Amino acid sequence: MGLIDYRALLIDCDEALVDRDSGVWTALLPLLVSRGGHPDKDQVLAEYREVLHALYPRFAELGFSGMLCFAHRQLAERWGLNASWEEGMSFARSVAAWSLFEDAPGAMLYLRKFYRLLVQGDRDAEDRGPLCERLGINADDFISLADAPLQDANWLSANALVPGDILHITRAGARRGSENDVCLISRDRGRQPTPCSAQYCINSMADLVTQHQLSLRR
Repeated sequence: MGLIDYRALLIDCDEALVDRDSGVWTALLPLLVSRGGHPDKDQVLAEYREVLHALYPRFAELGFSGMLCFAHRQLAERWGLNASWEEGMSFARSVAAWSLFEDAPGAMLYLRKFYRLLVQGDRDAEDRGPLCERLGINADDFISLADAPLQDANWLSANALVPGDILHITRAGARRGSENDVCLISRDRGRQPTPCSAQYCINSMADLVTQHQLSLRR
């Protein structure tokens, strides 16, 4: 299919639209100051992702903020530090302040003229409304990572969609399911390898807008 033939975009919230890594790094700085030395940012973020991934089986019990709080505590223990639950909750609540990538609002404004925009990510209920407002989408179009809309026949039917109507925009290196068409985004990771390992490869949401405009002219 051509880029202009899709009816909807399923966009990963973090790393495609929200600068999660910068948000996590900033929120971890008080803990890293206590740790001392010169911590490597990539290593710290890799440890954070490892700890958070191990907590996902408890997502239904803890919620997203709870997982972040436990992740903060486990990182502190891993680094031989003491951290209070108040510090952990402060880290967890930092998610509301994670910034959008600079090009995300303009790209979303442009793309919603041509597609239904669905955003997939982890957020607690109190954080979803403000985030959806910043992204310019309806609250119903924010989908939990616990759901698999492309494999949910009832959801697809209720939304008058089939999997082939949807292009999934996800970060390069993400675990990919059985969805039909994928667009890989590689923000801050250098340019995509050639040839592209998916239907489309982009380096930013602004890049996707450019590719869409080129498709319209063909």
